[in-house]
Amino acid sequence: MTTSYRRLSTRLLIYIILVVFALLSLYPIFFALNSSLKNDYEYTNDKLALPSSPTLDQYESVLINYRMLRYMGNTILSVSIGTLLYMLICSFAGFAFGQLRFRGRLLVFTLVLFLQIFPQMVIASQVYQIASKLGLLNTRTGIILVWCAYFAPFGTYIMTTYFVGIPRELLEAARIDGAGLFRQLFSVMLPVAKPMLGTIGIIGALGMWNELPFALLFLQKQELRTLIQGIALMQGEYGLTVPTMSAAVLVSAFIPLSLFVVFQNHVTMGATAGSVKG
Repeated sequence: MTTSYRRLSTRLLIYIILVVFALLSLYPIFFALNSSLKNDYEYTNDKLALPSSPTLDQYESVLINYRMLRYMGNTILSVSIGTLLYMLICSFAGFAFGQLRFRGRLLVFTLVLFLQIFPQMVIASQVYQIASKLGLLNTRTGIILVWCAYFAPFGTYIMTTYFVGIPRELLEAARIDGAGLFRQLFSVMLPVAKPMLGTIGIIGALGMWNELPFALLFLQKQELRTLIQGIALMQGEYGLTVPTMSAAVLVSAFIPLSLFVVFQNHVTMGATAGSVKG
């Protein structure tokens, strides 16, 4: 009886701690949502109280008056193209490092992993100079290529570790049937790697959506700004109030949150894929 009571007490204490941490994590979201539904006068009078007459004026203002619809369109287009290119690069590289055997494979793979240790601001000036010489500044192509180059090492590592665990007998059978490298990749390996492709796709899309330093550096024209870049510059340009900024932040978080909710099963499957063999 004493042992059961201790187990129950321990479990109850764990649940209480988890609930407290969950509430602490959710409070910033609640505060932003609560503030965004108030007008400036009501927020100034009482920052923590619930809105007496909720309004969507702040959302209408940021979407129309502050060009967030334009910024959102820029981001959706750039992130969509960038994510597809990123997944293609990581799949090609992961297949080469994980299943093919060629001289210098481990050295090249180590160099790819080495690129992950550099923060953005350390390499930003060198990347900027290269993009400037290639005429890629203030272009959607430039920011997409920079995103792919920066995020690809991590995705390559993930795909390589997954492809290494796939039995080589699958490729041997495909070779016997006369399949070339591209057919082996697209007809054999990628269908098997769908969970991991979903995982790196979500990770890559969220990384590009929330990326700021490169966007600030490469996209200096207002009509090319991304959503996160636009929000970062709004306060300095317009001196926005907290309710308006809260609405802008929630708008920027809507699509990434929706993507995660819709594709969370793929992320879970990808995280555990290959962990059990046999």
